[in-house]
Amino acid sequence: MRTRSNSIVRLDWYHHLVTRTILDFQDPVTGLLPPRIKWNSEDHFSGKHPKHAWVRDNVYSILAVWALALAYRKNADMDEDRAKAYELTQAVVKLMRGLLSCMMRQADKVESFKTTQGRNDSLHAKYDMTTGETCVSDHDWGHLQIDATSLYLLMLAQMTASGIQIIFTVDEVAFIQNLVFYIEKAHSIPDYGIWERGDKLNHGMPELNASSIGMAKAALESLNGLDLFGPEGSQASVIHVLPDDIQKCKAVLQSMLPRESNSKETAASLLSVISFPAFAIEDKDIVDLTRDEIIDKLQGKYGLCRFLRDGYKTPVEDPFRLHYEPAELEIFQHLECEWPLFYTYLILDGLYLDRPEQSKKYSALLDELLFKDESGLILVPELYYVPKDKVAEEKANPHSVERTRGEFAPHMWSQSLYIVASLLQEKFIALGELDPLNRRHSTENRPDVVVQVALLAEDEAIRELLVELEVPVQLIREVQPIQILPAHVLGQIYQQLGKCSQLNMKGRTVYNIGALASSTLYRVGNGLFVFTPQFLDYHQFYLCLDNEFLVDRLKSLVGYLGANWRLLGRPTLTLIITNSMMEELSTTSCMAKLIVRLQGGYLSGVRVRLGYLQDFMSTSCITTLHFARDYREIDIKSLQRNPSMSKDFLRRSQSRDRTRSFNSSTPEGPRFSDVSGSIKRSRSISIYCDKDNMVMGAPSKKETFEERVANGWSPARSRTMSLDLESKQYIQKLEEAVNINDQADILHFLYNTKGPDFDTNLFGDRGATVQKLLLELYEKACEVKLWSLVRHTAGLLHKEVEDLADCCTDLLVHQKQITIGIPQDGQEEVITRPLPSTDLKNLIYKVFGEDMSTGVLTQELLVYLAIFVKSDPKLFSEMLRLRVGLIIEVMVAELARSLDCTGEDAAEYFMNLSPFEMKTLLYHILSGKEFGISDGSVRNISEKQLSIINIDLPKRVGMRKLSDAIKKMTAESKPSMTLSGGRRGLTRQFEKTDLQPLAPQETEEPKGPEQHEVETHHDGDRVGNWVRRRCLDGALNRVPEAFYPNVWKVLEKCHWITIYKHALPSAMVREMTAREIKFALCVEGALNRIPEPEYRQLIVEAMMVLALVVESYPNQPLWDTVDVDDLVYEGYQIYLREQAAIHGDSTVCCARPPHERISCGGAGGICRYFYDTAPSGRYGTMTYFSKAVAKKLSQLPHQNECVLS
Repeated sequence: MRTRSNSIVRLDWYHHLVTRTILDFQDPVTGLLPPRIKWNSEDHFSGKHPKHAWVRDNVYSILAVWALALAYRKNADMDEDRAKAYELTQAVVKLMRGLLSCMMRQADKVESFKTTQGRNDSLHAKYDMTTGETCVSDHDWGHLQIDATSLYLLMLAQMTASGIQIIFTVDEVAFIQNLVFYIEKAHSIPDYGIWERGDKLNHGMPELNASSIGMAKAALESLNGLDLFGPEGSQASVIHVLPDDIQKCKAVLQSMLPRESNSKETAASLLSVISFPAFAIEDKDIVDLTRDEIIDKLQGKYGLCRFLRDGYKTPVEDPFRLHYEPAELEIFQHLECEWPLFYTYLILDGLYLDRPEQSKKYSALLDELLFKDESGLILVPELYYVPKDKVAEEKANPHSVERTRGEFAPHMWSQSLYIVASLLQEKFIALGELDPLNRRHSTENRPDVVVQVALLAEDEAIRELLVELEVPVQLIREVQPIQILPAHVLGQIYQQLGKCSQLNMKGRTVYNIGALASSTLYRVGNGLFVFTPQFLDYHQFYLCLDNEFLVDRLKSLVGYLGANWRLLGRPTLTLIITNSMMEELSTTSCMAKLIVRLQGGYLSGVRVRLGYLQDFMSTSCITTLHFARDYREIDIKSLQRNPSMSKDFLRRSQSRDRTRSFNSSTPEGPRFSDVSGSIKRSRSISIYCDKDNMVMGAPSKKETFEERVANGWSPARSRTMSLDLESKQYIQKLEEAVNINDQADILHFLYNTKGPDFDTNLFGDRGATVQKLLLELYEKACEVKLWSLVRHTAGLLHKEVEDLADCCTDLLVHQKQITIGIPQDGQEEVITRPLPSTDLKNLIYKVFGEDMSTGVLTQELLVYLAIFVKSDPKLFSEMLRLRVGLIIEVMVAELARSLDCTGEDAAEYFMNLSPFEMKTLLYHILSGKEFGISDGSVRNISEKQLSIINIDLPKRVGMRKLSDAIKKMTAESKPSMTLSGGRRGLTRQFEKTDLQPLAPQETEEPKGPEQHEVETHHDGDRVGNWVRRRCLDGALNRVPEAFYPNVWKVLEKCHWITIYKHALPSAMVREMTAREIKFALCVEGALNRIPEPEYRQLIVEAMMVLALVVESYPNQPLWDTVDVDDLVYEGYQIYLREQAAIHGDSTVCCARPPHERISCGGAGGICRYFYDTAPSGRYGTMTYFSKAVAKKLSQLPHQNECVLS
């Protein structure tokens, strides 16, 4: 231990350094700081500095003052030293309150931003240093910087926890609560990020930034449950954060790292997220991966560059404009300025991780970059840049030239972190003193979560049934005074949080309550509230009416709670068991089986405990909602949704003859026959889906949309018929109809011709509008689980799934763009950013027009895709865009293949799948697993009962074999690197390295007996496998590993790549780096112009052959414009010639002589047998594409013969 005198002397030296480099520049009125100080050539301060105070820079700059105050408070023995601790602390308070004052003047913007999330409603990123007013207009700066506001909140929480009181009044508490609302959606808000640029072109386009999301997550976690008044406070000064918002930030952040954004492969700013001050990542492997990626790509001798191709203050940057031209970014490569700042982050990272070698290494590197003024002050410069006269030398040999120090020193942000790191290294403060909330332990293992489950019976009959199962259960009235409410009521109660009339703030915006929040108990005054999960509320959508789907969601929910619960106490899952769940009081129902499994103590790999709600009080997580003053003030009835009040109009027609069933036919008159089946005819998927698309067989004629019109149906026809027929006749038919399908067809017709508000006066009753009749029909269809009709009537009623916007957002923030619509219709709409639920619903119904069934189904599939992207993100690897319409077509085609029926019959069967069956089928399509149809002893398709049977074939078998084939081809061709491009040599090379059929054990998982049987059949028995696999991968937009970086390398060798008449210019290479998501999206945009999924996959395979040539022969030039379609067709022509020579399969159709040729109807005019050819092997598609490439290269001028080695 050092003696007191030595410690104080050393602290006094730091006090002098902090005063001269930071505090001397603090404004006496506002307390704000400039970001940097200009240094003149005489080696002393010029006194010049910007008069703008950045929020982020100010918070980082004051950390050194706070750290020094803590050191004095801990080491001081004399009053003078204690006085210094107090003075330093008050300087911290002054700055933090100065920033608070600046932001509170913009309270109206915070209020607006909660609903608009618009860039013009954001808090300003910088203020006038002397007045605290705004210094730049809303439109003249990229103010939307979530990370800056989040950093302020994070350090406010840490400083408050360390004993400093910064917040003084309840109005300020309310404002901080509203700042929580401001950042809680950070996972879905594109912003300008820490470098204020958004997209690195600096064109004012915000993007989703991992550093902003990580800082927001850290701030939300730190503030949750924190009393801003410290030990003097009460419940009124406590900040509340809903845990599901934190979890969403976590999921998105971990899916993005080590990438910073779409335009930045990685960024040095992520060091602040994975380590001090945020410590936002809980997975140690992701932390290490991100750190290694940053160091590998960004580190130089003078620090780290901010991101690749950063033009800021480089000698070739045009100082007279803020933005860059797209092709300009390449000139900044290897010239990026290097910042000593990031060495301080790596020093702090080594200290907090207890890696002394790391901190010593970067301390030594940083020491070489520091310099002293005439008085001996140690200063950290802002950056180092390449001198203008050495640009060419540095470009030719990166990191070789001596760089020049920037004009600003000290850079206060860097200076502050340098001092903080020095105080920690010299043990004046402990690691925990700068992190009193213990965020540094985020990567440590946590104890297993136990999920408590309380079952409540709807009535006595349900209770008796559960008692028979020996399950603890109570009636709802038996748990009083505890009140059981649906989750949406909690969302409305939370509206009161953060209200402040003085600041004109209206509290939290209403949106869905997540599973973590609904698994917490809430105390309001003397009342206790328990909330059921949000998805059990099926008043608005029908998904949870399917018990199998409900059980599946409950299993997922338990798994989700086990993986993501971070609150004190255990999560409590409260379920109300209804008669519909128990399926006529059956102990063999799926819900009963789930309850029995719960009783076993484990579900989804998570420990569960069944019990009475009262018994869980001592172990549950209970949150006090002080803002709801008294539970008696909460009008529960007004918050709850009213049940359906629809009147039984249609049921009268049923009651006339109770001996007739739902499926009884209604006598059809000559006119009614025009309406019968109109619902089926309104579906677009039945037009385009046909089983011949997916399996090989005799060529068949595919019915087109135009032919369907000619056969008697068109969207307009239903309206023109209303001019010819009396509505009364149809209403009479409706009164006579006893078949629910006939009722639906008539109501569909009336909806299209008369509109939803048309009063039918059914049975003489006024007010029997089409809308009300449809609502009754919907409820009836739900009751009998007639899913096709449920979906169609839900569409006519324009219902929307409650969390539609959240589902789309979940997909988008996992970097999966969405398209809706049927590709062949040409009506696909791309969703690239989060949209409000109403806008999404309207867009979906607009795209599908009168096809209400597919519109609702699209919403349904978005729910399932969102579930999968959160629970099993690996399903979506190498997929950037989800084309929902194409996925629907493939699902129907797969059913047609399994059922051996027409596309129209399969479409009807598909629409009748229950939600659980639909979700299961989608999972099998995504995973590449085979499935079978269990139909028992049935006679026709309409009677088949679906049971999807997983026969456990390897996942993603098509893309997996393609990837393995490419790797094998690459490995075999790499030894020969002397190719210069002659036709004969190149052709021989590809013939020499023909892709042989891969042994099953090399590429696939161990086989079960069923799989072995499939694989050992003769090739002729497996006809259709490869065309089907190509269709699946093409519909899912799945590509091989590293596909997009390989396309980048090809584009680097030519001027243009054209795909389906869409050109990708080589300027993209100069703008974007190989692994930018932005580049991948541009390539994906070209591929998505191809309507046929199987043809798209041939394009992908041809591109991989080109990439193989570029990788194996880096000196081999390509032709100016690479037309990939031309390459595919050239390879296809070679295939046809070989087929004709060997009398192959294609000689039955496309390989015949021209005058005898028969079209087999393959996509893009290519033979179906070519689509059904494996990529590998002597006759593989990639072999033909290789020969096509060789032929193209041989036609280039000035090509020498190659030499094979």
